[in-house]
Amino acid sequence: MKEFASIIGMCLLEVHEKGEAAIKTICNCKVPSDVMLMEYRKLKTKIEDLPTEEKEEMWKVVYEWFPNKSKEERLNVCRIIHTIGVLL
Repeated sequence: MKEFASIIGMCLLEVHEKGEAAIKTICNCKVPSDVMLMEYRKLKTKIEDLPTEEKEEMWKVVYEWFPNKSKEERLNVCRIIHTIGVLL
């Protein structure tokens, strides 16, 4: 969606500059996380398509970063991380 291009660009720039801290911020903010999840839906490869080892490693990191989030919230964080990785 063109109207969200600036938000996506801002998120990617922040991740490029600040790394992990930016990812955590994006995942904790409603608008950026919703925009990244909308972008995830347009990707050809989903997290389900990743090798098992990659999925397990991502899940482990997300669980460490967000131990108090629900399973669905952590799954969305995985989707956001995957989206950022694909777009970068």
